[in-house]
Amino acid sequence: MRNKITIKYLTIGFLLLLTVGCEDVIQVDLNDSEPVIVIEGEVIENNNSSKVLITKSTDFYKPGVYQTISGAKVLLRDSEGNSFDYNETSPGVYESSNIPTKFGIEYSLEVVVEGKTYNAVSTMPNSIILDSLRLEKAPDKPKEEGLGRFFLHVYFQDHFGIAEYCRFKLYNNGVQLSGFNIYYDKLTDGNYIDYRLILDATKNDIQLGDTLTVELMSIDEAAFNFYKTASSINASATTDKPHETSVAPANPVTNWNNKALGFFSAFTVSEKSIIMKL
Repeated sequence: MRNKITIKYLTIGFLLLLTVGCEDVIQVDLNDSEPVIVIEGEVIENNNSSKVLITKSTDFYKPGVYQTISGAKVLLRDSEGNSFDYNETSPGVYESSNIPTKFGIEYSLEVVVEGKTYNAVSTMPNSIILDSLRLEKAPDKPKEEGLGRFFLHVYFQDHFGIAEYCRFKLYNNGVQLSGFNIYYDKLTDGNYIDYRLILDATKNDIQLGDTLTVELMSIDEAAFNFYKTASSINASATTDKPHETSVAPANPVTNWNNKALGFFSAFTVSEKSIIMKL
């Protein structure tokens, strides 16, 4: 008999990343006085294509401003001896296709830009398949109106003996909701998981009849640590006293060398949807 484990949500601050066809940009305050190269790359299982976004950040005192970088050379190699060149399809966006993807393949991405070479490595993790979703009304806050808050239960089977890391992306009628959630099976290895997310219907403009979609992204440990630290940095950079100057936080962990920021990740995606009704 399978053990069923309920995991309460772990909410992480808002990050934007190139994933599943959405072009996003990482939004973090950086501990650099000079602009730095930011490289975001992805290889998605069964997608057969890969995207890389190359930008240059501003300094810590002008966060969230990025300049796209054209003219880079981008090359992907895998542990099975294949290599793939990328073409620039729009300013700063580079794409390649016909990339084989399966569990255990290691991908090495090389980017040559502005006279410097940057390298990052990521391994395709084991795929976790979403089983089902379920909605449940959550206790209301005092004086809360409308649909209030509710739990979104995400069910899946964790694989025994494999360290597994996940990120969850949420959509309402196809529009991605801000924030994201992550999972690590350190204490739940091999269990059937009930991962419980809590959503605020008013805050997220969720109505009865809306379609809620969950994407479960299986990621490697390095990607998990990147999301975790980047979100912590965002939180630590926020101050309730805007007239005071805060100390620039450390930069988020990255798998790029040569002082580039951003992240390169190979990952899998499983998706389920449910109609909002309580």
